[in-house]
Amino acid sequence: SEGCAVCHDEAYEYYRRTVHYKVRYFEVPGQEMGCEGCHGPGSAHAAERGSLEKIIGFDKLTPAQGSAICLKCHAQGPLMNWNSNLHALNDVGCEDCHKSHKTTAEKMLYKAEPELCYDCHQQMRARAEFPSHHPIREGKMKCTGCHSAHGAEPDGLLKVSVNDLCFDCHTDKQGPFLYEHQPVEEDCSLCHDAHGTIANNLLKQSEPFLCLRCHRGHKGFEGTGSHPTLSTFLTSCTQCHSQVHGSDLPSQLGKGGLTR
Repeated sequence: SEGCAVCHDEAYEYYRRTVHYKVRYFEVPGQEMGCEGCHGPGSAHAAERGSLEKIIGFDKLTPAQGSAICLKCHAQGPLMNWNSNLHALNDVGCEDCHKSHKTTAEKMLYKAEPELCYDCHQQMRARAEFPSHHPIREGKMKCTGCHSAHGAEPDGLLKVSVNDLCFDCHTDKQGPFLYEHQPVEEDCSLCHDAHGTIANNLLKQSEPFLCLRCHRGHKGFEGTGSHPTLSTFLTSCTQCHSQVHGSDLPSQLGKGGLTR
């Protein structure tokens, strides 16, 4: 590696700041060390006055070819399934996110989250600006809090199921409840969109339209005194059915109306 620095001084300075440099002398049976661990033997490259034909240059490799070199060492844990990962299947390689010579963030990423993810997922950047959103832009959450960039999970690269992810933070919504709301048991994303919405509480639609997708509604009644309730029934279901995620208490009518 020190010999490479004679010509590639800028790249070498970046390399010295990385974990690759720190572990360069740890023996890996059958693997070269230092720069040659990724770029192959450099003697012919040097003898030919820096011929690009005599060295492995990642800019000439396909994403799959570049990733194969990384996987010679990084093949454990979630990376065991890299070749069936949605990123890999869409021609995204290790070098698209990680840079050995120009790293600026942890884990040798060339950019920190969420900006790194937004380079490809522009739609998610826009949705993070919606009025209701998870605190990604505020720096309180990361994309990788829910998504696994390296695993083979087919459903949007989620680390676990949708509900298990949500309940990891929203434990009070998990239950079990004596009176359950079926969508909560099945899939939180039936009502919520985790990446951002116009409606409050990450709801896909505002009330009463979200509720009316499943419920036919019911007749209201004229309130006594000066405060009619009919308009409330028609616009805000949760004014009465406040415990939409489930409840252990019966409604005032003795059924599971999720009103308290």
